[in-house]
Amino acid sequence: GAALSKEPPMKKAALIALLALATLSLSSAPKEEKEPLKLLFLTHSAGYRHSVVTRPDPETLAHAERLLVESSKGRLEVDCTQDCSVINAENLERYDAVLFYTTGELPISPEDQTALIDWVREGGAFCGVHCASDTFYKFADYMEMVGGAFDGHPWHEEVTMKVEDKGHASTKHLGDKWVMNDEIYQFKWYRRHPNHVLLSLDTDAFDVSRGKRADKDYANSWCKDQGMGKMFYTALGHREDVWTNPLFQEHLIAGIEWAVNGPSLSTPAPEDAIVLFDGTSLDGWQHQSGKDAQWKLSGDAMQVTRGNGNLVSKAQLDGDFLLHVEFKVPVTPETNGWQNRGNSGVYVQGRYEVQVLDSLGLELKSGDCGGIYGKHIASVNACKPAGEWQSYDIEFRSPRLDADGKKTEHVRMTVWHNGLMIHDDVEVDGTTTAAMAGDEPGVGPILLQDHGHSVEYRNI
Repeated sequence: GAALSKEPPMKKAALIALLALATLSLSSAPKEEKEPLKLLFLTHSAGYRHSVVTRPDPETLAHAERLLVESSKGRLEVDCTQDCSVINAENLERYDAVLFYTTGELPISPEDQTALIDWVREGGAFCGVHCASDTFYKFADYMEMVGGAFDGHPWHEEVTMKVEDKGHASTKHLGDKWVMNDEIYQFKWYRRHPNHVLLSLDTDAFDVSRGKRADKDYANSWCKDQGMGKMFYTALGHREDVWTNPLFQEHLIAGIEWAVNGPSLSTPAPEDAIVLFDGTSLDGWQHQSGKDAQWKLSGDAMQVTRGNGNLVSKAQLDGDFLLHVEFKVPVTPETNGWQNRGNSGVYVQGRYEVQVLDSLGLELKSGDCGGIYGKHIASVNACKPAGEWQSYDIEFRSPRLDADGKKTEHVRMTVWHNGLMIHDDVEVDGTTTAAMAGDEPGVGPILLQDHGHSVEYRNI
């Protein structure tokens, strides 16, 4: 059944399997069937009400609800509701994923709003479809999680979507391009990174002059980590015929499945990126002492080798830029002290450290993972467990200097850790501890710290 239930009914398949066990020998035990994922589908309209989520009566499912239940049978067990009171800490624990098709400022208390965000950051899966970006404008953490806000729909016609990630579960069935007809959103408060874009308007095949983004970046589906959880969003799904389209159905269902069980994604380098390390060679690096890089290459990563010293990029970076780096801290004994658990650091321009450490579950200090060492404590503990890949996206604004080289404005940094913003345009009033130098010339390498632990780095 698709109606919201208090307890999930026992599956017929499970009963059959139980009876079969009584007649089979131990050597021929039946293969365990995969349980469907539990999905809570909220279709509350506090603003504009779309036809696809308009119920003919309170007990009869709307078009989108019914089609998702039917098309996902065996993969998802969907509880459909228009009652926002189901968003609370206790109830969320019953589900693998939550899907919003909502508008306006939802009647969810601040306490339950926080419960939703915490549930996702601690390993839950939040998914949004179409107008999930046209809701909760006043709830900053929600907007940050979704990654963009509705800013009009200039197009409602046949368009060509460019498949930007052809290997993702939600898009691998679509080929290079997807020609489809729907209401197409544009977004404010959206940026390509740290979002991982899956679909975007093909600007070469379509007139985007009606859009208002200066960068012409009209993404329409993306995903990202949210601490230990994940977020998947697709802006499609306005029209009733879209919900009957098997291509859309698979796009949505597989996106939900990825958000629950899929791998974290290694961000592909943009075409115009300066690639400092792609896993193939250490030729672009040397030790701070000037000797050739002696760290270990392992798969697509480099690993700190204790005692060889800090590694610095040969590239000298100036001006303002966005740095992406992925890292993995090793598992260490629980008896190890605070700074003795996978310790390293990423020094931007060799002078401003974002700490790397196993700080999972800790009340953070400025010396914990994500801290700008000695300057700023991360606003959120976004750590994953040791042994898992993590990411930093660091938006760096160089110090401003006058004609004589005297600093007139401090460095500013915005940092995302595993997709969560942990520093929002903070001022850094000088170099951090153990910087390669105490001056601030506005140019320098990326420095990766050897603190004696086998931390790994990739995709810089």
